[in-house]
Amino acid sequence: LAAWQEFNDDYLLDIDRTAAQITVHYPKIDDATARLTELVRTEQSCCAFATWAIDTTHPDLRLSVTGTDDALAALTFLEQTPAPATKESVQ
Repeated sequence: LAAWQEFNDDYLLDIDRTAAQITVHYPKIDDATARLTELVRTEQSCCAFATWAIDTTHPDLRLSVTGTDDALAALTFLEQTPAPATKESVQ
């Protein structure tokens, strides 16, 4: 969880939630992509009750996690509130 908190502290821009999906937005930069890929690889092995996908087809980097309400509720590290992004924080 510490790795997620550090990553989100560094890069979290926004979070969109629906009943069956959480979409987390990050800046599309090399470090964020590499770190997110490693975090998702770990989560796919330990948290297979949810489906994890990284989407690079938008101007920002997006993590989409889908699952049941109960499954998504277990992912408390994705409940962090984004800090206001500054130009310096995403370079």
